[in-house]
Amino acid sequence: MFEYLGNKINKTIKKFKDYNKLTEINIASTIKEIKKTLINSDVNYNVAKDITDKIKKKAIENNIIESVSPGKMLTKIINDELTKSMGNEKSEIKLNKKTSIILILGLQGSGKTTFSGKLALHFKKKKKNVLLKKCDI
Repeated sequence: MFEYLGNKINKTIKKFKDYNKLTEINIASTIKEIKKTLINSDVNYNVAKDITDKIKKKAIENNIIESVSPGKMLTKIINDELTKSMGNEKSEIKLNKKTSIILILGLQGSGKTTFSGKLALHFKKKKKNVLLKKCDI
């Protein structure tokens, strides 16, 4: 899912390589594309709107620094807002002393198996016993 989201946002930002500066018109078209991408990635409409509104406000307020390319500056703004929306703080998963069950749900092809393997490896490195179980409908 994040790979899809990253690819779509990168494609959107690459359109700005030819521009010398960002204008309200090309910012608006980018914001529209990003909002559509977030919604297609199952992000709640209100959350997607909130994130894109903040990105648009920062892009217009910052008046894009001359020495930085518009695409790079917009990429930084988008990255900052998406990071903020997911939480700025790193936190550990707290497991109880007995058996803990972690249920991972998602659409087909969204990376559940890969994520599960990486999470299992993370816990194994912390000396935890891990069991992975596939449970398709």
